[in-house]
Formats: sequence, C-alpha cells, structure tokens
Amino acid sequence: MSIFQLLMLLASGFFAFQVYKHIQQIDENIEPAFMQEPEVIDVEPTVEELIAEADKAYMDDRIDIAQERLEYVVEQFPEVAEGMNKLAFVLAKQDKKEEAEKYYKASLEIDANDDMTHNALAKLYADMGKNIQAQEHYKLALKIDDNYEITWFNYAELMESLGEIDEAKEMYTKALSIDPEFEPANEALARLT
Repeated sequence: MSIFQLLMLLASGFFAFQVYKHIQQIDENIEPAFMQEPEVIDVEPTVEELIAEADKAYMDDRIDIAQERLEYVVEQFPEVAEGMNKLAFVLAKQDKKEEAEKYYKASLEIDANDDMTHNALAKLYADMGKNIQAQEHYKLALKIDDNYEITWFNYAELMESLGEIDEAKEMYTKALSIDPEFEPANEALARLT
C-alpha cells in the first residue's frame, strides 16, 4: 500500500468518524416518538354539540345540566336563536316564566319569522294568563305557517278557556284537517260537541 493510499484510507476513516459523531448528536437531540408527550389539542365544542349535550341532559331528566349548557350557549353564541329557544323552554318547564319570556323575546329579535317561537311564546303567555299577548303570537305563528296542527290546537285550547267554544271547535277541526290522527284534537272536539 502506498503512502498516498494510506493517507486516503486515514482521511476516509476520519470523515466517516465525523459523520458518525454528527449522526449521534442528532439522535441524542431527538426523542423517540413513544417517549414524547402527546400533543394536546384544545378544541372548543361547537354550538351544535353543546345544544346536543343540553338536549341529552334534558331527556335524561338532568334539567340543571341542560340549563347550564344552554346558558353557556346563549352567553357564547348570542346570535343563535335555537339556544335562546331551548333555554326558554327549559326555564318554562321549571316555572321560571318571566325568564323564559325574556329568552323567547330575544330569540324573536334574532328571527322574527320563526313560527315555532311565536307558538311557544303564545303558549307561555296563555299559561301566564296574558291572553291578549297569547292571541297575538298565535296569529303571528299562523301567519308564518298555517299548516302546523300544534299551533291550531294550542290556539283552540286558549279560545276554549276564554269561552269562545265555536271558535275553538273551528280551530280543533283545522288541526284535524292537517293531521286526522291528532288524537288530542279529536278528544277536544268530541268533548265540545
């Protein structure tokens, strides 16, 4: 082996050793994946997920949890009418009628053309003895959608309670024309006939 070849062998060995040291330093600075802490991604639930949680809590008779979730929805998403409506419904079921009224009204400020909210608010007003306001909201609900038997039925119940029997009969009949199988309307009409 010539001196030149020997020098080349030594230079190659030196460079190979330097590459080996560099790779070792890189390996020491990189933790294996199984030793690394998992990255935690903090994802806020969507309004739909929160409302679904509230619905489930309500169905499971955990009214306080449903109310808590819906209050959070209303606070975080004040532009979402559904959150307002559902919170109003839960409050009304707990006999917190004035609070419920506030949220139904706030919902109507977001969407004044929601017949279901007018219907719910009318029913609440009827329960509160505010019959004139109840009639106004039933009329608004029917103006928006006159093909919903529940609105006709609820309005008929109000009219019956006010002694307007002929008008109530017409409304029960209208509810039945929309859904002939709607048993509460059948029963009410049979009772009045």
